[in-house]
Amino acid sequence: MTRWLSLALGCLAATAAAQTSPDATHLGELMNARNFAMGQAYRGHGYGTEAIDGNPAALPLYKRYQVELTGGGDWGLGWGLGGVGLADSASSDVGFGLSYHFVSYGRDETKRSAHLTTVAAALPIGELFSLGLSVRHQVIVGEPHTNSVTMGAGVIVRPVQFLTLAASGHNLIGVWNPDVRRFFSFGASANLGFFTPAFDMTADFEDAGAPRFTFGGGLEWIAADTFPIRGGYLYDTHTQTHFLSAGLGLFEEGSGIDVAYRHELNGQSRLVVITLKAQFR
Repeated sequence: MTRWLSLALGCLAATAAAQTSPDATHLGELMNARNFAMGQAYRGHGYGTEAIDGNPAALPLYKRYQVELTGGGDWGLGWGLGGVGLADSASSDVGFGLSYHFVSYGRDETKRSAHLTTVAAALPIGELFSLGLSVRHQVIVGEPHTNSVTMGAGVIVRPVQFLTLAASGHNLIGVWNPDVRRFFSFGASANLGFFTPAFDMTADFEDAGAPRFTFGGGLEWIAADTFPIRGGYLYDTHTQTHFLSAGLGLFEEGSGIDVAYRHELNGQSRLVVITLKAQFR
C-alpha cells in the first residue's frame, strides 16, 4: 500500500506543470482510470468516487467507505488532472461524497488551472430509484477566471437487478464562464457477473444551433476475480475526434490500483491515468 500511495502522489504532483487543449475546457473529464479505460461510460456504475461529480445518485448503489487518489496527464495535448475522492454509503441509507480536483490546461496566453471541490449526497427511494444532488465550488486561475458555485443533479433507475439507467445535469447554476459549461448525460450499465458493459452519452446545448454530443461505450472483464481488463471507444461530435482506450487493474476486496491509456485516432491526444483506491465495509 505504501508503494501504491507513493505512485499516486507522484502522479498528482506531476499534473502541476500540464496544460490542455481548448476543446476540453468544460472541465467535464473528472474521472478515474477505470472510467477513461471504458470510453468514459461510467455514470451508471456507482463503483467509485467518480459518482460524486459524474452522477451523485449512484453513490448509494453499493454499501461501503471509499478513498481514491487519481493522477494523470496527456503528453500529446499537455493536459493534467489530479484528484482525491471520499465516499460513505455504509453509515446510513443516504450516500455522501466529497471530492477535490486540480486540472491544468490551456495554451500560451490562455494557460490556466482549476481547483474544483464537490460535495454530494444521494437518497435511495426503494429498490428502483435513487436521487442525488451535488454542489461544486470552482476557482479558475487565469483567463477567463472565476470563483463561483454551481450544482448538479442526477437520478438512477434500476428496472431489474442487473441493469442500471442514469441521467444527470451538470453546472445547472449558470456561471457565465466558457470553461464551466452546462451539459446533460445519460448512461446505461449492466452487471453480468464477470462482465460489465456500459454506454454513456453527453449533450451540451450552450452554443445556439451547434449542440455538442459525445458517445462512449466500454466493457470490463474481471479475470480470476482479481484482474480487471477494460476497453472502450469515445466519439466527440464537436471536435470530430475518435478515441480508443484500454486499461488494467489489480484489486482485492475492492482495494487496489487501476491504470488506463487513451489514444486519439485522428489527433495527438495520448492520455495515461492511474487510480489508487481503498475500500472498507
